[in-house]
Amino acid sequence: MEDNREDHEYPDPNDAPRFAWAGAKALTASLKHVDDYMNDPDMIMPDEFPPEEDSQSGTLFFDLDQETDPNGENIDPDFQYQDDSDNSNDDELISEADSDIEAPTPATNQDNRSKATKSSRGSRGRGRGRGRSGGRGGPGLDFGIQRRRGRSKGQGRGGKGIKRGVRKPVEPSPEFKSLHSQATVAFIQGDCDSAEELAKQAIQCNPEIFTAYSLLSEIHMARGDRSRATHALFNGAHTRPRDTVLWSKVAKLIMEIAGDDRASTYLDAIYCYNRVIGSDSSHVEARYERAALHREFGNERRAAYDYVRLLRLLPHDTTVLRNLAEVYIEIGEGARAMAYYEASIAHFQSLQKSNVTAFTWSDLNIYAELFMYSTDSGEIAEGISKVKKVCRWLLNRGEDHFWDLYTHDDREFDAVDDPRRLLVPEFDRDKHDLSSYGDGLPLELRIRLGLLRLELGEDYFEEAVRHFEWLDPEDTGTGGKIHDYPDLFGEIAEALRLCGLPHEALRFYEPLQQIEEYSGLSFFKNMGSCYHALELYDEAEDSFRVIMRNDEDNVEILLKLATMFENADMPNRAEPYVKKIIALKRARASQKAVSRPRSLSDASTMLHKPTASAVKQAMLDPMAGRKPDTRPRTLRRLREAELNEKIQLLYRELQILKQQIEDGDSEARTEWMGLAKTLIDEFKKKKTFYPVGAERHRKYSGYPTKFRARDEEGMETMTSHLEGLLDDVQDENNYIAVEYCNIAFNHWLDIFLEYAVVLAIGGDKVQAYETIISATEAKVFHDSKDFMFLIHITWSICALAVDDDETLCGVARYFMKEFQFVTDTYRLFSILNRLCNRQNVWYNNGPTQKYILRQVKAVDFSLMSEERRKTVYEERASYSTKDAAGNPIRAEGMDIALLMAYGYILFTGGSHTFALNYFYRAYALDPGNPMINMSLALGYLHVAIKRQSGNRQYMIMQGFSFLFTYYDLRKQSKFSIERQECEFNVGRAYHMLGLTHLAIPYYERCLDLSGEVQREGGQGATEDYSTEAAFTLQGHWAASGEVELAQKITSRWLVL
Repeated sequence: MEDNREDHEYPDPNDAPRFAWAGAKALTASLKHVDDYMNDPDMIMPDEFPPEEDSQSGTLFFDLDQETDPNGENIDPDFQYQDDSDNSNDDELISEADSDIEAPTPATNQDNRSKATKSSRGSRGRGRGRGRSGGRGGPGLDFGIQRRRGRSKGQGRGGKGIKRGVRKPVEPSPEFKSLHSQATVAFIQGDCDSAEELAKQAIQCNPEIFTAYSLLSEIHMARGDRSRATHALFNGAHTRPRDTVLWSKVAKLIMEIAGDDRASTYLDAIYCYNRVIGSDSSHVEARYERAALHREFGNERRAAYDYVRLLRLLPHDTTVLRNLAEVYIEIGEGARAMAYYEASIAHFQSLQKSNVTAFTWSDLNIYAELFMYSTDSGEIAEGISKVKKVCRWLLNRGEDHFWDLYTHDDREFDAVDDPRRLLVPEFDRDKHDLSSYGDGLPLELRIRLGLLRLELGEDYFEEAVRHFEWLDPEDTGTGGKIHDYPDLFGEIAEALRLCGLPHEALRFYEPLQQIEEYSGLSFFKNMGSCYHALELYDEAEDSFRVIMRNDEDNVEILLKLATMFENADMPNRAEPYVKKIIALKRARASQKAVSRPRSLSDASTMLHKPTASAVKQAMLDPMAGRKPDTRPRTLRRLREAELNEKIQLLYRELQILKQQIEDGDSEARTEWMGLAKTLIDEFKKKKTFYPVGAERHRKYSGYPTKFRARDEEGMETMTSHLEGLLDDVQDENNYIAVEYCNIAFNHWLDIFLEYAVVLAIGGDKVQAYETIISATEAKVFHDSKDFMFLIHITWSICALAVDDDETLCGVARYFMKEFQFVTDTYRLFSILNRLCNRQNVWYNNGPTQKYILRQVKAVDFSLMSEERRKTVYEERASYSTKDAAGNPIRAEGMDIALLMAYGYILFTGGSHTFALNYFYRAYALDPGNPMINMSLALGYLHVAIKRQSGNRQYMIMQGFSFLFTYYDLRKQSKFSIERQECEFNVGRAYHMLGLTHLAIPYYERCLDLSGEVQREGGQGATEDYSTEAAFTLQGHWAASGEVELAQKITSRWLVL
């Protein structure tokens, strides 16, 4: 979908009145919040909300009132509702025109205040400070729900007597009524152009009234322009921030107009659902839709958050439980889903069985499947017992608890009583019907029990096979169960094969040959492996040759066949496969001689006009415009080959454009940006590079590839009669590749980083950061220290380009963490903050200060004696680097740069006395360092000029003692700029204390050194303090009445 936001002709937000809900930055800030929270690793997740036992029901759910805690606890992380600035006040609030919201009555206000006061006694939410609280409405939006501390009842921010809460709806102006009426008439008469113009004028008159936006949306809809209609409705929805029906409608329209490009509007729809949930936290449909969107675009944890919230709104709802279980399975955290299922099962079992209709066998099957993802045999065995207990309850045998004693088998679900059930003394065959035992257990659940038994090991294989026999795999007729349960056959066969039971696995593989959709290439590969394990070579060859009929160049299968016959001492049967491998090797060597395009026109001809839209379409449909390939290859292989060819072509085109840009062609930049974006998007589509769940925490181990260097190695080995071939061919066909689509990973990273830098220089901070973050999330880059080093260097460049001091501090912390106790990292931290062209609020804020302090403590801890170190534990966790053996790397000595960095942080924060402590520690290590002496001098002088200084004269004398030591050290320098620097600094120190008569000689000597500084600096730019010194002298002489001296200095030094 094309984004038309920049093309619409709606009123300029900068020209419209400023409202708390419709400012120039409101939408950008809100959307940025959505994007930030999507990438925030510290996001509040469902497991961080400790469940509480409901005193009445005893179930594992939460108190819904917690969601509106004014201190922020359990606040929905998707929702942020704020105005333009922190300086807005309650007097700026206006009502929602044409809305149904009414101001709360005094009684309602009192109840809400009591509730807010009660909630505020709890612990504050994570990340909330003690300052101004915006509650659910954000800063500046307070609808009478809660009074701030320190103000009497009925008193607003603006002064005594100003009422708080939602105000009376604004009356439309006469001009608005006239314009809106004319627009409506024009629309009815079919004059959409006039109606649109009049509607826009009405919006400019009263932008806080929704009806004009609604009319404008209808006008666009009548024209068939659903995109502009949706944008108009989206803008108008901000006049009704609590209209949940309207915001839900907008969200659905946004996703509808997206078409196939749903990812481009995903965050916009999430923003709308955030509005709905922010207004009505119990809105079930909005949470369902938001969870579905999060899941669709890979944000499973966000989806899990919403499903957990839905469970609080709809306790024990089995549909929500199923969705939650699927999400937790996808992220590898099935144990969490178990807890919710067990709570619901306990709830249902506490009711009368006849009243339970929501919990069915399908729900129990999902619960049983959760145990399949456990690796603890004890947990699996316990899971089997739990599943069987629920089965008895569903079969109306819940009171037969004696079956819990028989955990080593599942005899209670045998088909007949004889012999195993009759061996149980407590069993009464006349108490229940036979259908309450084996026949009553659904086949799906029985197979699940069998698979769980397989997970317990060899001792339980026989019991597992007993369950599998209910499928009767030998019955392959039209009435056989193979036609009703082919998925169960495939699951059983695969499980048996992995457990080393190839004979039993073949009993279930062979019937599946009748089912076309289950007899794919992987099926024949697995079945051939079973035949191979049983030394049935003819059958194994037949299975493998089925794959070769569809993919004659499959090197992996050729290697398997050649190896199988070579190991079976059948060289004559192995020979044709060896020759085939050698022929493929030679053919591939010749394919590498493909020539590259020699000019831009050649590349363009090959690409068929590589504009951004054409390239994108080519990527989406690699087969477009080509005749079907008649060779016996699968469609998937063909599409992959086509895609790889196009990616290589685009990369060559990108290199050509890059050279043109370097040669000064400014027009090539736009096309380069389009191609780079396309290549990055294609790289991000490779799921192996962006794993989910538990795979994200595993080291990168390669990606599946069928015709790469691993195959060449296999060919070389085969030419030597297959020596050691089995060791080279990996089970999972994974190769630790250094390239993708014949493009090395370091070149892929160059595309990411160069694209991000260009975006940052252009001012697009959000897109630049998104590109860098996507690079850090790719496993091929994330697991490489060299790649991550380059990524963070580029990240700092982008942050400098947009003057983002917060990100600069974050990048510097990464280097200090990865290269702990390295002096250059602390210097890098200081210089990055120095280069930022904005007030460094993040340089000396709380988190940064505490982090640097932890680094200082870590150095102190590592330098302690062993006896002393045993008594101190708190700083052991500060070690962040390890050697090759996995042992923490400790500091070899105190780092002066670290001490000075922390001292400067304290100094810039106004804590001069505390800063002196760390300056002194650095001074003890290097007393002859000029900068340390000057820092000590400034520390004492700033303490001296404070209002409550204890001994001002002593502090000044102590400061000048260090200052003159600094002066003497600098005067000995061979560089004139350093000698000039000390003259200016000493003069500035005297000037700061009001001793201008003592400062003047130093300023004058600073001016005298200017010529020498310029000669020493040559033609290049050099630092020169003469301008600062002249400006200071000019001001002094002018204030003293010496106008001629001031004019002389101005004409000599300050006139350009």
